[in-house]
Amino acid sequence: MKALLLVDNDRIAEIARFYLRPLGFEVVRYRSPLKALDNLEEIEPEAIVISARDFPRHWKIITQVIRATKPKDKCIIVLLKGELFPFEEAAKAVHLGVNGVVRDNLDDRHEQSQFQRLLKRYVIVDESRAAERVAPSAWDRLDFMFAHPQNYTPISGRLETISVSGLSFIPDTASLVADLSVGAEIEDCSLRAGDRILSFSCKVIRADRVLGLAYTVLEEEDKRYLEAYIASCPEREMRAILKKDR
Repeated sequence: MKALLLVDNDRIAEIARFYLRPLGFEVVRYRSPLKALDNLEEIEPEAIVISARDFPRHWKIITQVIRATKPKDKCIIVLLKGELFPFEEAAKAVHLGVNGVVRDNLDDRHEQSQFQRLLKRYVIVDESRAAERVAPSAWDRLDFMFAHPQNYTPISGRLETISVSGLSFIPDTASLVADLSVGAEIEDCSLRAGDRILSFSCKVIRADRVLGLAYTVLEEEDKRYLEAYIASCPEREMRAILKKDR
C-alpha cells in the first residue's frame, strides 16, 4: 500500500510517517501539491495525508480528483488542520468526502491517538495490533468506575487509555486502591461508552499510580459495541467541529 504525504513541515511529516509505516504503508512525500497532482495516477495511493494549513486550496482539488474514482473505503484522506479551521472548511471537508480531520500538532498524545484511530478504522491491521490502546479525547463520552473487591467502596477516576482488551485508569484517591496488587480480580466494573453502560469483570495487570486492568468477562455484544465506539471517534470529532463552529 502507498500513502501520499503532502506536508511542508518536516517534524509533522516525520511523525505522520512514523504512524503510517506500521500499518503497511510505503510513504511518498511531496512538498509541491502540483507535483503530487501530476503523479497521482502513478502513485495510486490508498491513503493521503494533507496539511490544510500548508495547502488551504489544493487539498480540495486533490480530494475532488481522488473521490471522482475512489470512495472513502478505497482511499483514506486525512486533513491536518492548524489552529484556524472555520466551519466553512469543515463543511467542505465533509461534502468532498474527507475521512477525517486531525490537528497538525502530532506531538500531542491525543492528536497522535486520533490520527491512529482514524487510519485503523479504514485499514486492516495485524491482529496483534488490533487491541492497541487509545487515549480518550474531549469528544468521547467514556467514564469508568469499579467497586473495590474487598470493601466494595466505589472507585472513580480518569481513564488514561482504553482498548477492546483493557484499560488504564488513574483513581481519584490513590489510597483507596493501595492494597490492590497484580492479579487481583475486580468483579464489579462499569464503563459508560456513549449512551450505554457496560458491566464486566477485570483483573489488575499493573498496580502503581496508573492501574492497568484487563477485561476477564466482557459480553461479546458489549465488546463489539466498545470496538465500534472507539473506532468511530473521527466521526464524533467531525460532528463536534461542525456543531462548535455554527
